[in-house]
Amino acid sequence: MTWAHRPEARGGERGEGLRALPSRRRSRLAGLLVGALLPAACAGGGPPGGFDPGPGARQDAGGFALERDTFAFPNLVRALTPDRPVEFANYCIIMVRAAGQFFRFARFAPDLPPVSDAEYERLTRAVLDVPAWDPPWPAERRIVVPGYPDLRAFSGGREAPIKTAFGSQWSSLWHVRNWRVVFVQSAGHQVRVARELVEEIDRGRPAPLMITSFPEPDYLNHVVLVYGYHRSGGAVEFSAYDPNDPGSPLGVHFAPASDGFWVEPLPYGPPGRIRAFRLFTSPLL
Repeated sequence: MTWAHRPEARGGERGEGLRALPSRRRSRLAGLLVGALLPAACAGGGPPGGFDPGPGARQDAGGFALERDTFAFPNLVRALTPDRPVEFANYCIIMVRAAGQFFRFARFAPDLPPVSDAEYERLTRAVLDVPAWDPPWPAERRIVVPGYPDLRAFSGGREAPIKTAFGSQWSSLWHVRNWRVVFVQSAGHQVRVARELVEEIDRGRPAPLMITSFPEPDYLNHVVLVYGYHRSGGAVEFSAYDPNDPGSPLGVHFAPASDGFWVEPLPYGPPGRIRAFRLFTSPLL
């Protein structure tokens, strides 16, 4: 999915992890946006809603590593390449769901011999067929992917069969779970989302997250996989896999003083306040 609805590029997808783009660094502007909310959090004792991941808490989900457990290829953005066609765009939901499914339900066996592209496509489909909300499988039950040490190496070496297994991007563009972007989530809901993200990470389970600024004129609709968090001052910074830029973690910031999420500047969009809600927690949500 991931749309960039700029006046000059409406309808294009927002989020192209171009390999040529440099790694994102936390910008001073993002720090100012979050930092402006910290004094009230510090002055008021505990943060509102009882959300507090603990002083200095830092955690990653069950050993999830961005350089190992994500896809090597990016989801592309139509709005960033108006002069040429983009074949692989609008796949952010599919890619985030799939990364989580490989982490929960597959294991890689580099010592086994590689198999054909057709077999790798079948194995990928088998992983995608497991309900994304199921608990992680034990090692002996997991779908074995031979010939590669991890998802990054597998997707770098067998990009074509994996993309074939993904199918059409329309299931991402018109996903049944997208309807919630038209509603304004309450402050209490956003506090609950932040708390649940921390709980999921503490349990070792990366969490798919929809982030949106709809209906702002230059609005963001995107899906990322949150796998870590770090508390600094009165705010919490979540680290997420961004399928548009697989080489760099995306920072999603939660400021308890305002019960709200902020996103840092992106290669495909401006910083600012966003709303967030979890995906793939049940057959309907």
